[in-house]
Amino acid sequence: MRKTKGLIAAFLSLFLLIGLTAQGVQAANPLPQEFYKNLNNKYLNNPSVLIVNRANSEVVFDQAGDKLKAPASTIKLVSAAMAAMVLDTTTTFTTAIYSTDKSNVFTLISNNDPWVTSSAKERDRAKRTYLPQLVKDAIAGTKLKRITVNYSGIEYSDMRSLKRAFGRKLYITAKAIPVGTDPTSLTVSKISESQSPQLQNMIKWCLLYSDNVLAQRLMMLAVEKGGFPKTKTGMNEFTIQELGKLGVNYAGLYLADASGLSSADQISPRTLVELLFKIRTEPKLQIVYNSLPTSGESGTLVNRFHGTAADARGLVKAKTGSTRHTVALAGFASARDEEYVFAIISNNVSSRKSRQDAARAAIDRMLSILIKTDVQAPTPEILN
Repeated sequence: MRKTKGLIAAFLSLFLLIGLTAQGVQAANPLPQEFYKNLNNKYLNNPSVLIVNRANSEVVFDQAGDKLKAPASTIKLVSAAMAAMVLDTTTTFTTAIYSTDKSNVFTLISNNDPWVTSSAKERDRAKRTYLPQLVKDAIAGTKLKRITVNYSGIEYSDMRSLKRAFGRKLYITAKAIPVGTDPTSLTVSKISESQSPQLQNMIKWCLLYSDNVLAQRLMMLAVEKGGFPKTKTGMNEFTIQELGKLGVNYAGLYLADASGLSSADQISPRTLVELLFKIRTEPKLQIVYNSLPTSGESGTLVNRFHGTAADARGLVKAKTGSTRHTVALAGFASARDEEYVFAIISNNVSSRKSRQDAARAAIDRMLSILIKTDVQAPTPEILN
């Protein structure tokens, strides 16, 4: 059965691939030389680029659009799309702490809330469920210096962070409640609880501010919901299955993580562009489109598209990508009555901030030029 699904997915991917590539190579109004000047910017270092007119699927520009690249945080488009496809985006999560029959033992129960934190900075920045506060509520009015916390539905890493948050003021022994044990059987009464915002708000935060931890957790919630193990293998099998259902070309795709931090992540601009087409039209994925940063106005693009690229302010909705040696951007650019779907990924970029900023500025200018140019058909070969 899985083999049959794979063949169907491959056919759908091939059909969309043909739709994006089987176009003429002459253009009535090709991109101007200034576009290529920025494309060849020495700091951008030969990026892979694919730009497609959304209205008619004509390829406006293609430079190594099928080449696999480390995408940095543009991979969060995939993570967010997977979460939106299989999870109820109106879902909220509750995390609560309970007393037990022992005064120094408490039970902490959550339904796998991705929004929990033990960072005061993150608590204040995003109003997240703050685990230390729940513990403080539990020990309020006591002189306890050592406690045991049984926990369920919370990551071990979060419990480790919780212990660190108290330092020497409170020693916490954390014990995971065994799988198959009803955690409520280890409680007497609820002391305090915190409820998360809806999952759709988490998706928006993740994309607007490129939250790496949240991206990983949202993906793993989706992987588990899809019936796959919460492992790298499970994540990749699940993602390939879901992209196949959407008819997106996933050739060569590999996810080492769901955040884009790993240089082992691999995806082509074509996969990103085809997914962006679906993000624009698939009702379940509308939340992903609505959550993208806007050029010069919001999220990780708030300080982009200035100077010679200012004409594109407010006209680009895209996910940024940046690691030590990668600069990337993927999304939508609006021009008059046209909308272009694009993915630009450059690896082997200098790690110096000034040079990475120069590479980002070159991308911004490319898109500004695209928006100002009346491109009606695919461009000719790259001018040297």
